[in-house]
Amino acid sequence: HCCSYYCYDGRCRRTDWDTEVADYEWQGREGLVGSGTIGLLLDLDEGTLSLFKNHRRLGVMKGGGLSGEYCWFVSALSPCEVSMSKSRAQK
Repeated sequence: HCCSYYCYDGRCRRTDWDTEVADYEWQGREGLVGSGTIGLLLDLDEGTLSLFKNHRRLGVMKGGGLSGEYCWFVSALSPCEVSMSKSRAQK
């Protein structure tokens, strides 16, 4: 499975490799134009992917059904700084 966030307008794209589905209107959707920080929280207990912008939770980009192995990737169209880290969610 693959789920991605498009900074320009906040779209979510996901695929199970057999079909591609675009979730354009997820609740809390916002783009990131200019500088800022985007955070993704994969909750395998709940099967959800939540999005954070500048340390503020925007909402659940993909609700339910996520399970199994995932890898993280970044696709940058302009010069930027990228870092990735693994941590536990705050309770």
